[in-house]
Amino acid sequence: MKAIDNQLIKDRVVAELRRAILYGEYVQGEALYQDKIAEELGVSRMPVREALQILHNEGLVTVNPNKVAYVNEVSSKFLADHFRVRTMLEAEAIRLCCEKCDHCAALWKHYHDAEKAIREENIPSFNEANQAIHALIWKYADNVVLERILSQLWNNSILDYGAPADQASLSNADHKEMIEAIEQHDVKSAQQLAVRHVDRSYQRILAKIK
Repeated sequence: MKAIDNQLIKDRVVAELRRAILYGEYVQGEALYQDKIAEELGVSRMPVREALQILHNEGLVTVNPNKVAYVNEVSSKFLADHFRVRTMLEAEAIRLCCEKCDHCAALWKHYHDAEKAIREENIPSFNEANQAIHALIWKYADNVVLERILSQLWNNSILDYGAPADQASLSNADHKEMIEAIEQHDVKSAQQLAVRHVDRSYQRILAKIK
């Protein structure tokens, strides 16, 4: 029997809660109850408790002594800081990937899965393929610390379930160019494309919050 990676569960809970806060699904002052979140996400209370503490340290929520967390205001500085760090890390990950990756078949498979999801207007399936592309780039970078941090930061590339297909198409067009640059070991182009890709997500969240 294969053991479940508890760290991975916590990272996913952190990412989902951060995404929900950044996209306004949880509003300023809203109470977040561990039991309710655990039930909604289908996990135990432990990763939810740990995730809320991480978000507390980031300033997104305030965890009270009674263990109830309250959503803080999402400031423009927090968003700018968050995406500045993610941009630097994504650029470094794709640089390492360009240097170390000699096979892109798996990346192309996820790209084509994303294209199929776009044609079928299946945004949840697109989100899965989208994240799979990024996760593979992090994996191919062959730096476990970098991979872990990027996994924790993940949220902003996930599109809303009602997002227009053109947003998904733009995102996947970026993926195509990024994979081509990786195949050609073109570090400069790959990093420029990764920066543009993350900035597109940043602008999308800013527009939604406004």
